[in-house]
Amino acid sequence: MVKSSVTAFEKVVEAVASGDPEVVSLNERVFELQTRADQMKRELEAKIAEGAFFGGVREDILGLIGEINLIAKSAKDSTRLLVIGTRGDSSGVGILKSEHMTKFLAILLESLTALQTLVKALQEDRKAVVAQVHAVQECEERADLEKAALLTELFNFPRATDPVLTIELRDFIFAADNIADNAEDASDVVFVLVAKGYG
Repeated sequence: MVKSSVTAFEKVVEAVASGDPEVVSLNERVFELQTRADQMKRELEAKIAEGAFFGGVREDILGLIGEINLIAKSAKDSTRLLVIGTRGDSSGVGILKSEHMTKFLAILLESLTALQTLVKALQEDRKAVVAQVHAVQECEERADLEKAALLTELFNFPRATDPVLTIELRDFIFAADNIADNAEDASDVVFVLVAKGYG
């Protein structure tokens, strides 16, 4: 569900960049997926709180679920900032079509795929967890590099560009980067779980 919300967010970015009128329905899709992810989080939390399983790692499991859910929230926040920020002003759309944006979005999705693989490794092979934690961390570091390049591009806009648009696009980039940051935070929780002997 969380990965679907990030994929839907990336479709919003593509739609805004191309001037696709489907932006509104794609935006609604991101919000719907995030709401469903929230519902799933609450259901999982209730099962964990009521159950007699997970022993001494119950809080860590709840923390992991919370961090994963924050990824969907970041996708929603990014979408909101982008759609509101570019409404009626296409002067900043060029950055959405840039090579750095393409790489940035690909890395965000890659960080989620790496996290998904990490969670599966926790269930199947604890030895593979450490390597996979590093894979998620590496994605987050690469996302930071692309974020920095995007911010450089953004602040090299002509001085005539609306400063409010520049700020809105900056906020969008930071919110989108939270997807990789939250994936890394979730991977840190998995590492703690393994250190406590879970898995």
